[in-house]
Amino acid sequence: KLAKALTPNVYWRGLPDPKPYPQVEGLYDRRVSELTIEETIELMKSALTTVKNVDRRVSVVSGTLSVAFGNTEVANSRGIYCSQESTIISCGLLTVAREGSEVGSLAYEEYSSRKMDINVEHLAFKAAEKALESLRPKTVKSFKGNVILAPDVSSMIFAALSQAYNGMYVWRRISPFWNKMNDEVAIDELTVIDDGVKPGGLASSIFDGEGSPRRTTVVIEKGVLRNFINNTFTARLLNMEETGNAAGLLDVAPSNTVVKPGDFEVEEMIAETKKGLYVGRFSGYVRFEDGLLSGAVKQAFLIENGERRYPVENCMISGDIYEVLRKPIGISRSLEVKGGYIVPTLMINDFTIVGEDNL
Repeated sequence: KLAKALTPNVYWRGLPDPKPYPQVEGLYDRRVSELTIEETIELMKSALTTVKNVDRRVSVVSGTLSVAFGNTEVANSRGIYCSQESTIISCGLLTVAREGSEVGSLAYEEYSSRKMDINVEHLAFKAAEKALESLRPKTVKSFKGNVILAPDVSSMIFAALSQAYNGMYVWRRISPFWNKMNDEVAIDELTVIDDGVKPGGLASSIFDGEGSPRRTTVVIEKGVLRNFINNTFTARLLNMEETGNAAGLLDVAPSNTVVKPGDFEVEEMIAETKKGLYVGRFSGYVRFEDGLLSGAVKQAFLIENGERRYPVENCMISGDIYEVLRKPIGISRSLEVKGGYIVPTLMINDFTIVGEDNL
């Protein structure tokens, strides 16, 4: 009755057919699924104790430790039937340091994994250290300079970029990439891969939300747009291959977004900056429709003459990510996992930094 009451989708061209599935290692760890509530509580207690032991000036504002495990099954009338077990354990701590009347910027540290390799003490130590670094912040005046974006921030840029090469938004022509196939959209040094079969990847699986096999798709290759990510619905509309990126029956979503490492050490980026900012966190937005990045920086530090000087407050950054990616930028050799994003630190030249004089 419900199906008959719905308006038919005139663009619908059928369900996917069965195809062979890949083998993906590292998606399930029995030790995670067998964790008891008591053991989980003890892990969190250990994290909280570690923060206190690092420095009494640091306190935990909030913390989470979650354990998820289950079995996902997808079937359809075309003959698809697939099943997969998976586990994820995640821990995150939001900390702040206080010294007298001084309050530093909120610091956040998190770790997620498919397997039982989480080190809550190490995570807590890093969260406390970040909070201490942010004590005694100063304001700065507006200027243009290098902005070094830590993976927590660069992941937001690549999240917006993944929407720009999302086949659903391309088909609707919401994305600025809808007519950019095989065009240069970034510098030669940038390669972005959607890897749904990365071993142990937080967004890996053997099949997507409609039962199509996951795969590896090179989306941007040496700065050139080579692919969109699709489910069966958008692939048929765009006359392209499905890429195993279905989220449910009609939605499209990235799997693991992997950025190819660059040539810079983070220390080199700082050393090459005459005046700029290192940004550890960002409170704002990145719009994929027009590329606007705008918001307040957190865990940010002024860089002068190649040295990190002091933490800053009441400061914003603003720019266009599509323009930024076409200009010379630095990409770090090291990558960090931020959920489904495996991303580098980015150094962006000539970026607008808005200080207290313009707020």
